[in-house]
Amino acid sequence: MHHLGVLKALVPEFAHLECLISHDPFHIYTVDHHTLVALREIERLRDGEFRDAWPHLTEVVRELPQPDLLMMGMLFHDIGKGWADNHPARGAAMWNDLGTRLGMHEDEVAATAFLVREHLTMSHLAQHRDIHDDRLVADFCRTCGSVENLERLYVLTYADMRAVAPGVWNNWRSMLVTELYVRARECFERGDFVPEDRRARADRIRERVQTTVAAAIRPAIDQLVGTMPDNYFLSTP
Repeated sequence: MHHLGVLKALVPEFAHLECLISHDPFHIYTVDHHTLVALREIERLRDGEFRDAWPHLTEVVRELPQPDLLMMGMLFHDIGKGWADNHPARGAAMWNDLGTRLGMHEDEVAATAFLVREHLTMSHLAQHRDIHDDRLVADFCRTCGSVENLERLYVLTYADMRAVAPGVWNNWRSMLVTELYVRARECFERGDFVPEDRRARADRIRERVQTTVAAAIRPAIDQLVGTMPDNYFLSTP
């Protein structure tokens, strides 16, 4: 799609990344190529190619809820590059309009915007901050807001670093990023911070379901929506 120009026809914003050079000593690919390599790294991980080298990441990526959000976040994580400083924030702002235009609903747009906005956060914290500081981990969990966001960010961080250049993702960085992920998961399980309002998200899903079904099956859907718990709507596609 990229080679034939289809991708930039569908998403004009992506055209700006074509042959765009990252001016740093690490990236060996142009931004568009880096993005496609990162997508390939997710696919290779999901296919089990690295189950021996990175078993934890392989398990996480295979159990991800809504993996399409991870792929969209990866495809557009650098969409804000080449304009000004702080490309993650600019990219997230661009994505809000782009995601809506592509037909995604508000929760999908928000989950993907999180990945675009925070795609450098996990690698920065793991490599430059004290990940044994409980306050730092709790703040990181507040930034993530949900376990699902944390899981997708973990895999995206891996693929993003793998796609910079050979050897950038190594045993040392893997150990740091994975330890931060594990500590954050434990923090979520303990509830040491105020998490996202899951009930409000479940109610938004209920409302979307009820307003999009055909009138003929509306009574049955209303009964389902009124009977099933929040977890059903948060975990079932």
